[in-house]
Amino acid sequence: MPPSSRQVAVFDDRPFFAKALAHGVRAGILDRERLQRILDDGPKGIVQIAEYFGTQYLRPNIEQALVRMVNLVSLHLEETSGGDLDAAARSLRENTFLSHSRGGSEMLKRLWAMPEDSSIGIDGRQSQKEFLALWSLRSLAEYRRMLEHRQVQQAVVSTALELAGRLGLKRSEISTVASESLIRSAVLVYLSGSKPPAIPTRAGLAAIVAGLRGKGVPGAGRRQLDEVMKTLPPACATIAKNNLRKVEAEDIPKILDGSRPLNEVIQRIEPFYFLREFDIDDASVADATLSNNWKKLTGGKTDDHSLLTVFVCLAAGVPARSSLSRSAARTLVRKARAEGLASPLVTAFIRDSAPHEMQDDLEALWNEFFPEIEATLLDDEDTSLNEALDFLRENCIVV
Repeated sequence: MPPSSRQVAVFDDRPFFAKALAHGVRAGILDRERLQRILDDGPKGIVQIAEYFGTQYLRPNIEQALVRMVNLVSLHLEETSGGDLDAAARSLRENTFLSHSRGGSEMLKRLWAMPEDSSIGIDGRQSQKEFLALWSLRSLAEYRRMLEHRQVQQAVVSTALELAGRLGLKRSEISTVASESLIRSAVLVYLSGSKPPAIPTRAGLAAIVAGLRGKGVPGAGRRQLDEVMKTLPPACATIAKNNLRKVEAEDIPKILDGSRPLNEVIQRIEPFYFLREFDIDDASVADATLSNNWKKLTGGKTDDHSLLTVFVCLAAGVPARSSLSRSAARTLVRKARAEGLASPLVTAFIRDSAPHEMQDDLEALWNEFFPEIEATLLDDEDTSLNEALDFLRENCIVV
């Protein structure tokens, strides 16, 4: 058997500092004088670390401080040298031992300062001392995994703030929000071709959704978003494109699905979007947008008699009006006698078109009224239709 096939790899689990030190001595990079300086600096660093995390006067604290110091030096050496023992040994020769320990500590402080997740305005992180106590005992591999995770979170937050700023939203106006919802709002605004582009209120989101539902995603919107993507820093552009894919895969199909009421679509997608605060005027605009048919069919009337007139028309399958002529009322009764009344059509209209704050009351009004009007209008014994027409004049608007 060739010698090479009998070789056994030796697993070296020593700290990287120990490996670099031994290599430096063997390679003649570290001389006796430099080794002595390391030996002189070591106890100083141990005492400082022990005092920071507890006290220098307890043996367990000193022993753990030694482990922390070696680990901090190893973190800094291995990261800055890229694992090259020659480079690490030269660093030990040219820089003080304590500077390496501080370098490892600074690496962890920078890691601590990065966001744990992509939330803005929520800071539930542990204290810096608690973080250093934990991570000064972790390996470089663990550090790198956490660094990669937090860099992604930082990129998401940066992207959200960059897009928000471009859309006129100040940092002071953003609090306790998921960055992804901000990015998603910006993507949808640009994609819709809104002019001028701005982070929407609830009214604005309703208008955007209504516009997309009517005409689809405009080419001008896609071009506008493409231009924005080109001007973003590469990391931010990647995050924005990921959110664009989510909008196109998850939200646009819901928006364009004509089988779903507009109100339902808004309610389903709104939780995933960041919206600016809105006042009463904004709310009224939103309701107007969500109820394109509402004002058209009710004529702006809000009294029960007018609304019940509209509802009865819908249930009977005749053109909806807030008032009926006598002849139109007769036609309605005859059609109801022939085909029946469809209560679900009224409920669907209320949920699809009525202002949000009115929907429950309107549905209750109709559900309470329906059994009585059904019994009266469909009463075959009322051959002259007089009772049905009297009932309509009493409860609806017949002129």
